Amino acid sequence: MGPVKNTTNISFKTIFNPAIMGIFLFFNTANAQNSVKTVLPDVNSNDLSRWIGNELLPEKGQLTLKDIVIPGSHDAGMSVLTATGGSQKGTINKCNTLTQSLSIEKQMKAGIRMFDLRPGVLKDTLYLKHSSSDCMEDAIGGGYGEKLLPVLAASKNFLQQNPSEFLIFSFSHFCPKEIAVETLAKKVIAALGKEHVFVAGNKKLEDITINELSGKVLLAFESPKFSDPGIVINSMTERSDLMLNFKRAYAATNNLNKLILTETVFFTGLKTQLNPNDLVRLDWQLTQSAKEAAMVCNAFESDQPNPLFDGALLLTNVLSRHKSIISHARSANKVLKKQITKWLEDGTINQQNKPNILYVDDAGEWVTQYCIELNKSSVYINNKRLTGNTVPLKKEP
Repeated sequence: MGPVKNTTNISFKTIFNPAIMGIFLFFNTANAQNSVKTVLPDVNSNDLSRWIGNELLPEKGQLTLKDIVIPGSHDAGMSVLTATGGSQKGTINKCNTLTQSLSIEKQMKAGIRMFDLRPGVLKDTLYLKHSSSDCMEDAIGGGYGEKLLPVLAASKNFLQQNPSEFLIFSFSHFCPKEIAVETLAKKVIAALGKEHVFVAGNKKLEDITINELSGKVLLAFESPKFSDPGIVINSMTERSDLMLNFKRAYAATNNLNKLILTETVFFTGLKTQLNPNDLVRLDWQLTQSAKEAAMVCNAFESDQPNPLFDGALLLTNVLSRHKSIISHARSANKVLKKQITKWLEDGTINQQNKPNILYVDDAGEWVTQYCIELNKSSVYINNKRLTGNTVPLKKEP
């Protein structure tokens, strides 16, 4: 038997053969872009726009946000890239900016009830943004998604049609240079209508029932305190004296195992570190690395055409397996149910530290249906405010 040939010794000339590069370009670009454009098929055709009313009311209307779990949308307004900004806005594209496949209106109809909203101003118009800095002019790069006022109009219409439902709008990443936070608050309340804005007054989070929230939007602003009865000032820290504190751990990784480890440590710690004003949020996102975000889907064409450079950029994307945000999300979302089931079985998650929000990219009916299932399980239904039978969770195959 003769010596084995080294089949991996591919010549430089072969790698950059136009025909081969064309094949690489087609498949790599198609895979990355399709992960943004393609919407996963609905898991179920049932109407989830009224799931709170159908599943929790009136029998469980005395429950609070701390007693249940609802689906949440990360960077909720980024299902469309309207414009780009920042000092390197030429690197911004759908693959490194879009976090959602559905518009906010469609997300509401799919049952999503908590929305992460990051306002920005472009040409005197309020948008929702995804940016590396709070102010776009300070950012390396960022994108503008849906316009804010049409989103608020759609929200008002949704609540008028579905009075049993409630929404949580979590506003953050403000840029006071663009619009004062107090001014923004007034615009938001006016657009929704005061009748649809929940006024907390002096109530504590643990005392606000689902019945009271029905037909309303809870407006949470992560900002310095200011006086407006329609705004709840929230924090996102270990401990605070505010009415609402989102308790979460952000993994900041594109590695699924590291994400799971971060959240496992988080829930383990919560068994002894939970406060009455904490709303527990499971931040289930895979985040692109800086290199990945800078290179993925960037057209593989330099400003002055250079086949050698463009070919090298393309090959780097292929070999490094760079993914869009949506593609990462779908990889993580596929295992969310299985992972939570594991945490429930081994005691990592229990009645004390259970998540109140499943906060995801690419939110849709799938996460609403899972929340409905969880709300029927013993971890949620065995509550001092409730009596009734529990339903065992279905195990993932």
